[in-house]
Amino acid sequence: MIESATQPKRADAVRNRERVVAAAAAVFAEHGIEASVPEVAARAGVGKATVYRSFPTKEHLIAAVVLDRLDEFERRARELAREPDAWAALHRLMGEKAVEQCVDRTLASALHAGLAPELLAEARRRMWGAVEELMERAKAQGRMRADATPADLRVLWAGAARVLAADGVEDPAQWRRYSALVVDALRA
Repeated sequence: MIESATQPKRADAVRNRERVVAAAAAVFAEHGIEASVPEVAARAGVGKATVYRSFPTKEHLIAAVVLDRLDEFERRARELAREPDAWAALHRLMGEKAVEQCVDRTLASALHAGLAPELLAEARRRMWGAVEELMERAKAQGRMRADATPADLRVLWAGAARVLAADGVEDPAQWRRYSALVVDALRA
C-alpha cells in the first residue's frame, strides 16, 4: 500500500500534512473533488510541493480525506452500537450521515468515481463491519428483517442519495427523511 510512503516523520511535516488534509476536506466539501491541488495548498497556507511531498497524486489526497470520513463513520457506528435500542441507533446513524452527505458529498463522489479503491478497501470493510454489528443487534431485538444485509442498506441508500444529489436537494431535513425511509424498508 502506498499510504506508508506518504506518512511524514518530522513534527513540522506531520503538522503540514494535517493542515493539508483539513484544507482538502474543506475545499472538496465546498467545490467537490474536482477542486485543484493549488486550491487546497492555498487554503492550507502551503505550496503545491508541500502537498505533493505527502500525497504523490491528487487521488492520494482525496483518499486521505475519504479515509478520515470512513473512519469517522465506523467510529460513530461502533459508538451507537452500544445503545440499548439498536434499531433507533441505526436510524440515528443513517440520519446523521445523510445530513453530512447533504452538505459534503466528498465521500459519495470519491466512492462513486471509484477513486483509490486499493487505498480505501480496508476502511470500507471496517466501516460496513461496524454497520453490520449494529444491524445484527437490531435483528436480534426483532426490529429488522432477518435477511437484511449491509449490502441492502448500501444499495438502497446509494440510490436515494444519488437521486437527491442529482435533483439538487440541499435541505438536510429531506436527506434525513429519505434515510429514515431507507432504514424503514428493512423493518421486521
